[in-house]
Amino acid sequence: MIEVLETYPRINLIHHVEPDGTVWGTSNRRILRKRREEDWAEVSRFPFAPPKDFSEVTRLTARASRVDQSNVYVNRHGKVIGIRNGVVYRIEENRSPVPLGHIQGDSILRRGFAEDEEGTVYFGEYFRNTERGPVRIWKVAPDASRVEVAYEFPANTLRHVHGVHADPHDPGVFWVTVGDDNGECFFYRTADRFQSMERFGEGTQTWRAVGLLFTPNHVCWLTDSHTETNHVCRMKRSDGSLEIGQEIDCSGWYSCTTKEGLRVAFTTVEKGPAITSNEASVLISPDGFNWKKAGSYKKDAWRPMKIFKYGVLACPSGEMSIDEFYLSGEGLVGLDGRSVKVRVGRDVF
Repeated sequence: MIEVLETYPRINLIHHVEPDGTVWGTSNRRILRKRREEDWAEVSRFPFAPPKDFSEVTRLTARASRVDQSNVYVNRHGKVIGIRNGVVYRIEENRSPVPLGHIQGDSILRRGFAEDEEGTVYFGEYFRNTERGPVRIWKVAPDASRVEVAYEFPANTLRHVHGVHADPHDPGVFWVTVGDDNGECFFYRTADRFQSMERFGEGTQTWRAVGLLFTPNHVCWLTDSHTETNHVCRMKRSDGSLEIGQEIDCSGWYSCTTKEGLRVAFTTVEKGPAITSNEASVLISPDGFNWKKAGSYKKDAWRPMKIFKYGVLACPSGEMSIDEFYLSGEGLVGLDGRSVKVRVGRDVF
């Protein structure tokens, strides 16, 4: 059901796909671009960050020190934004990245950026935050000239932001997913560029989500919990009512909607009572609520997972077709620190 078309053994993460099919990825500090019918080419490099970057000599030490963790996003004006080692950059070809500002945390989760119609890019801070200090949502100017705070969650409100998501059925509206403990898991909705926020949910693990999927009538998600059984859920837009669907065997992190309207989501192998499989799965859905498995990758043997990484599948931001779909993996047999282009089977449903 998943056909591998191309393998990129040195591309740790594929971050973004532009409308013309140009693909952006990273190999540790190297920022790479692949235009159609061309090979990968280095555009720039993130600055060396000791002591972490001394560990990139082997894949195992790189995993332990998180050498490969970064973000790259391209806005509608072609401005390239990067995040690594807690610094937000403007990326320009054949130049050192231009630092715009510092944030809490090393980088953000995959597909955590959202963009408005003017090209302003929003993202939230993702970091350990054991002291439960303030957590910020940032915005990058359309010309990538500056970064500034768009909103701040007060201390003792939540641990961190999982993602900011543009609502394709409600222009100008953004949804924010946050976590992690009970009492901290909610969705926030803004229709005025974070001047005000409306909260949804009860704070429980049912409302602990990373990615969101949107239909005209519902907001859909897979729960992200290592402590309580995970499910597929959706909330009705008209009245905020919750519907809990099928059970899934691992936490659900990332998801997207393809050009054809097919929903694709991925489970993550973590450690905890809610994780009942040793495989990270690719799930397919026509509506964001009814899912079938299209394929899976087994978690590799390196332990402990907190040091050597969970078994994670992720896809880039930007719109993709099921006939040209990009995957990156961590801690998985055959897909650790590498990426692939695949065709997702149309016959799953």
